[in-house]
Amino acid sequence: MRAVLVLDLSLIAIVGFYLLLAPYTKVEESFNMQAIHDMLNYGVFPSSVLQNYDHISFPGVVPRSFIGSAAIASIVKAIDFIYTKVAGSSLLEDTELGQLNVQIIARAVLGAANIFGLVAMRRSVDKIVFAERKSKVKGAIGFAFTLLLLSQFHLNFYSTRTLPNFVALPLVTYGLSKIIRGDMSGLTWLAFTGTVFRLEIGVFAASIAVVSSFGFGQSNIVANLFLLVAGSLVGLVVTTSIDSYFWGHLVVPEFESFRFNIVHGQSVHWGVEPYSAYFSKYIVNFFRPPHVLVLAAVGLLNDPAHDGTPMTFTKDNKIVISHPARHSLRILFFASIIFVAIMSFQPHKEWRFIVYIIPVFTLVAANGLTNLFWRRSRLIGHKFLLLLFFGSFVLSFVFSAFMSYISSFNYPGGDAIGFLNTYLDENPPKHHVVVHMDVPSCMTGVTKFTELHNPLIEFDKTENEEDLSRKWNNFTYLITLVDMSKPQASDYVVYDPNHWEHLALVPAYGGVNAVTFLLTAYNIYNDPNLRYNFILAVWNDLKQGQFNTLESLLRRAIVLRDFMFVYKRTAQDSMPAIILLKDETNIEVEEFVADTEEPFLGSIEPDTIKEELNDQIDDLEVIVEQEIVEKSFPTLEQ
Repeated sequence: MRAVLVLDLSLIAIVGFYLLLAPYTKVEESFNMQAIHDMLNYGVFPSSVLQNYDHISFPGVVPRSFIGSAAIASIVKAIDFIYTKVAGSSLLEDTELGQLNVQIIARAVLGAANIFGLVAMRRSVDKIVFAERKSKVKGAIGFAFTLLLLSQFHLNFYSTRTLPNFVALPLVTYGLSKIIRGDMSGLTWLAFTGTVFRLEIGVFAASIAVVSSFGFGQSNIVANLFLLVAGSLVGLVVTTSIDSYFWGHLVVPEFESFRFNIVHGQSVHWGVEPYSAYFSKYIVNFFRPPHVLVLAAVGLLNDPAHDGTPMTFTKDNKIVISHPARHSLRILFFASIIFVAIMSFQPHKEWRFIVYIIPVFTLVAANGLTNLFWRRSRLIGHKFLLLLFFGSFVLSFVFSAFMSYISSFNYPGGDAIGFLNTYLDENPPKHHVVVHMDVPSCMTGVTKFTELHNPLIEFDKTENEEDLSRKWNNFTYLITLVDMSKPQASDYVVYDPNHWEHLALVPAYGGVNAVTFLLTAYNIYNDPNLRYNFILAVWNDLKQGQFNTLESLLRRAIVLRDFMFVYKRTAQDSMPAIILLKDETNIEVEEFVADTEEPFLGSIEPDTIKEELNDQIDDLEVIVEQEIVEKSFPTLEQ
């Protein structure tokens, strides 16, 4: 269907737009992104090159797998080989922003893999629809599936981000596409992915195996267990051999993570939430407005693979499988519910731990939407219901676009190093300089891809305060959360504000300001001259392929706060006395823990935005009421 092709291209366009809108990454993505950089720039063999890798200096709390990074780096390397043959230069050559273009390409490769997995699910469901076998119109459920995906935030925005969950997601969706067709070998893919990337995927696979066998009798539990064990063993061999090479010792990363987070319970240090949080908070946040959840309930009422024949049983009361794909959508849906219920026992919760259910819920919802659409009725209520779902879809699309836009302001570290790279490109150093990047900047956008690969420029990420003090006078530039015009809060790092030139201030997301945005829009609507000039400006922008006027209007809805600073040294600072004392007497010094009043950047929560919008809309109603009163009763002011 041409319409499906258009939707596929639209999905690619949306994912690509979100990638370019926010090209930088955050700390959760850093391991895979740094590993991709190191593989491309240093190679993999011999083992001595691994000493240049980022994980040697910054290993993290628990080891992670290099397999996903290696796969992405291999594809990027192939792209670079072709590009070099055609253009005569390598993609790995620095631009004024370092290798940011290569980082974008690496993320695009992951995004393409995730889109491929979703397309595989769509094609699978279209193959099992019994009612369309003799129909000229085919692929209705797949069409609805892609349509519903277009309006979602989490899958589209994060599909290109190298979080372990999204590196694993293409294999998950591919495994699910097999199970949709009734091919239970998809369990092998899920078990393999769980062993290598994320153990919770193994829990998901086990849930599917149990629901398929005991819930619907569509498969044999012994055969399912064999498939699960086979996938796990293959994954164990692969991850042990490859990851042990990169880490330099025998290791199974996901088992180490399980031991640290679950057995020893260390994950609670990242926060805990009640058992109900996944159901009451995170699943709801996946689908705003909740039309997907409503349609999923409708989708459970109909099995697209049902051929009209009744279920039959053997003499020992076992179900005779007439169609291997029968009940496949129901199996995946109820398995998803059980999976979330099991994951809810873990006190520490994050939405990405259950992200694998989003395609399943969306696919079941697509089945529900298709049934509602084909059951044509002259009843006004039926037409109103379809109109309501269409309006909800549009609202969801707008909400997702707005969420993506404000999320783009959540990477001040990336913007800061981008500014400094441009500055150094325009003012190339004539001697060796050192750029120090503090922890918050590295957590909000700085990667080795964003660092200039210039022998005269050294990038430093020292974290320990004592080591930092010893290196302090070697730093030529600083990217830091600290406003150095204020007194320092550390006994180990002493600086004179007059010795540092302020180059740039990079803002970050601070909240929403619906009142200013809506009042501006209201004034444009009411004033004919403003309205004409606004339309004219938008039209001129569009003719040049720009959106400056619309972005300027949208920017009024966002509150930015000062966050990251860029400085250049103008003079040397004094060495703190406590460091000199330790050099002389070798006494122990307690580790310094930096204390800052600035709240650190976390994920943007839809609930928080909703509360802010509600409060500001209440304030706006008061303003509008006052304006109406003043216009209606002007004499009262006198």
